Amino acid sequence: MILALLFAVLLFKMPSHFLNSIRENKRVMIFMIYITYINLIWLILTGSISFSIYTLFYLFNVLLFYSTYFLYEKSFINSKIIRVAILFTLIIQFVFLLKSGLSFNTRNMLFFNNPNQLGYFAIAIINIYFILGINQKEDDRGRLEIIQNILVYVLAFILILFSSSKASIFSYILILLYILYIELIEKVNLLKIFISILLALSIIVVFIVNFNTISNMAENTALFNRTEKIGTESDDSLAGRGYDRIVEYPKYLLFGAGEGDFKRFSLSHHKGELHSTVANILFSYGIIGFIIFISFFFNSKFYIKRVLFYMSPILLYGLSHNGIRSPLFWIALAISFQYSKKE
Repeated sequence: MILALLFAVLLFKMPSHFLNSIRENKRVMIFMIYITYINLIWLILTGSISFSIYTLFYLFNVLLFYSTYFLYEKSFINSKIIRVAILFTLIIQFVFLLKSGLSFNTRNMLFFNNPNQLGYFAIAIINIYFILGINQKEDDRGRLEIIQNILVYVLAFILILFSSSKASIFSYILILLYILYIELIEKVNLLKIFISILLALSIIVVFIVNFNTISNMAENTALFNRTEKIGTESDDSLAGRGYDRIVEYPKYLLFGAGEGDFKRFSLSHHKGELHSTVANILFSYGIIGFIIFISFFFNSKFYIKRVLFYMSPILLYGLSHNGIRSPLFWIALAISFQYSKKE
């Protein structure tokens, strides 16, 4: 409701500036129009109201995308405050985790509908934190910033650990590799090398000394059990994620099957929505919608490599889960574009 009020204020108080954001990112609006058109056709043909609900999700997120893009462009948002807010919201989740009990035997979901949503939240929020941090001026960084960074990444890791989300773990490792490259390889110095070696040796020593204890603890965690069963669980296959309906129902590939009324796809191994951002867009909105979507990342106004670099952790998660409805995806996309503009 707060965000909907923000959209209204921006549209009515600063319509010309808001329209400029749309002009700069016309492909996003074209995608929205195409989604509305396809879902409206299937709503009429099937009579299922679910198509309109999914359309409203996209409308909300597209408005959020343009609002975020505009607010960052006009410097109405302070990146440092947003990064502190990210730390604050992670602390809230962590406090709730402590209150609910630190159980490694089950997958935690906290404020979310399922554990995967918790894992995706942690990935998306630190992805945004990472984009804002990498574009922060060197002069703004101090000792408190280092402590804040450590807290954010540790708390996010704890949430991912308790969610036992395999996709989130892989995306988190990718972000850590980026940080390692930027902080240690790109800006290497003797002090960083010394601290890194000291930290690595400390972790190795602690692990060796407590190997049996750590091993016993790990074997009783939900994450260990799920990791051990990689490739054997029903949702680890392409069919388990819903990819098989692309093959089973090729007639939808050109224009799309729309999003909703999933009972139509009875031949698919997975009965609900597709568990993949990319595959969902391809199947729901066809080759035409898919081309419009990937054209976001190949806009000549932006540095393509930079946009893909910023968005790759979220997109990696999106190979096995559908995160397109999350507002955090569209916020990350907006600031990725903003910091990749050719000026």
